[in-house]
Amino acid sequence: MATGDYNAFRVSGAGGGTGRVSTARGRGAVASASAQASELAIQVLQDGGNAFDAAFAAAFALAVCHPQAGNLGGGGYLLFKARGAAPRVINYREQAPAGARHEAFLRADGTPDPERTAFGPASVCVPGTVKAFFALHQGRGRLRASDLLMAVARLADAGAVLTQYECDCLNRLAPRLAVSPESRRIYVRPEPFAAGDVLPNPRLARTLEHLAREGSAAFYRGRIAEQIVADLSANGGFVTSEDLAGYAVREVEPIGLDLEGGRVWTVPPEGGGAILLEILAILDRPETRRSPRGTPAFHHRLAQACKMAFIDRTDYLGDVPLAGNATYRDLLAPDRAGRLWALIDPGRDTPTDLLADRMRADPPGGGRDGGTDTTHFAIVDADGNAVSNSYTMNLRYGSKWSVEGAGFLLNGSMDSFSFVPGLENYFGVRGSAPNAYAPGKRPASSMAPVLVTRGDGVQMVLGTPGGPTIPTTLADVLLATLLHGADPAEVIAASRLHHQGWPDVLSHEPAFDRPELLAALSAMGYPLKDKHETIADVHGVFRDGDSVVAVSDHRREGRALAQDESLVQDRHGTHGAGRDPA
Repeated sequence: MATGDYNAFRVSGAGGGTGRVSTARGRGAVASASAQASELAIQVLQDGGNAFDAAFAAAFALAVCHPQAGNLGGGGYLLFKARGAAPRVINYREQAPAGARHEAFLRADGTPDPERTAFGPASVCVPGTVKAFFALHQGRGRLRASDLLMAVARLADAGAVLTQYECDCLNRLAPRLAVSPESRRIYVRPEPFAAGDVLPNPRLARTLEHLAREGSAAFYRGRIAEQIVADLSANGGFVTSEDLAGYAVREVEPIGLDLEGGRVWTVPPEGGGAILLEILAILDRPETRRSPRGTPAFHHRLAQACKMAFIDRTDYLGDVPLAGNATYRDLLAPDRAGRLWALIDPGRDTPTDLLADRMRADPPGGGRDGGTDTTHFAIVDADGNAVSNSYTMNLRYGSKWSVEGAGFLLNGSMDSFSFVPGLENYFGVRGSAPNAYAPGKRPASSMAPVLVTRGDGVQMVLGTPGGPTIPTTLADVLLATLLHGADPAEVIAASRLHHQGWPDVLSHEPAFDRPELLAALSAMGYPLKDKHETIADVHGVFRDGDSVVAVSDHRREGRALAQDESLVQDRHGTHGAGRDPA
């Protein structure tokens, strides 16, 4: 599929360059894309809740305050660590309906149709978010899930206060959102939205109250499930009551890599964590330590390592068994990382096709990888519990279709699969056979939430949205902070570059803050491209002595907040404690 077919889904902007990030220091901290979601999560901590309570509240609050990616109707990856325990992953990626057939998503000429794979009821896969956060909270949270949900319901009734970024997205995509009667009712107005406008969602509030009373069963087997199926089946969707009832989250072990005295943890395939770890493994060299971030040598080597990791991902990234996959088995082996490092010409860009030949890898021959419009939040509490969550609905506002009467958007994640070999997706990524569409599969993803531990303690919690820019951006931040000791706020504020192998261009944000760096990289042979939109949106919490510092990116007007000891309320605060609903 030509990327031009996706122009109706895009929101380009002139943002970029440096910006003023939001930072906060305290005993516990939250960083997210929404000030209101961060405020609610911090209030939960101050009311005696822990990181798991705060994550539960933030996840549902973002569906109110950042609906382009925050969701009930999508999926993603939860990476978390309870104090004294090993990190764990909850994989709650969306799942293809059992009855959806490959040919249903093709045009007459045999090419995939984004009007069916990315838009409307046909594009919807089975959501995982609600089940995942109830699973995270059960047995780990201190406060009642019902009380937390009622607090989010009150927020939905009062309304989200719109940022300029959210207004730009709503205004640009209004024609798409207007196709769904429920989305039109909530997200479309006769006059364009302006920053500071309030967007109430009373029907979502009633849905949240229903979840508060009956728990996640209402979403997968009860009244909410009935609303989902009735609306989708009447409008050409494929998700059935059996699909919803049969959906299960997968709790698995994370994958990790030792780096600079700590361990970097992230999610296994079909998530994008292995791409990130391979980049780090290739660049874990003395030469990288001698070339600080900002120098042409650093960004050249980072770009080459990113190319190689994206070449390799075509061999393994998808919802497929990996036990016999030779590429994945050896991905982080020191001798292999050393061989790949040796392929980097220190003074010149090596074209991707030539680099692939030297790696003895064929260029990608099948399908498309799951690029998504995602959001991330990071939470650390005063006890050292930590949550790193990335979730999505695919592109902004997912399918653009909201469930009639229920007030929430559904994903358009069918487009994250591969339907025809050799064609690019929304993000220009060419995928591989492991991500070929099949009923019941979960689409490949670039999402890579991160935890960095040192000993038993959590040193960093971070992540970002951005499709294929996720692993490349996180590699940049981790290398700069861990290897060079750079200030996370300064690294997150600075302009970004990105390379994903194919197309063979080095992308940069508009208004790039170091034109001399671009000139130096161009002289090394890199074709440069202005991306005409910001790259990624990093949110993280970083250990600094006895406190933690939260940092939220400026690119989507996020907010970092901290738990100040002087503000901590009694443990029997406004949310209370008690038994969760089943």
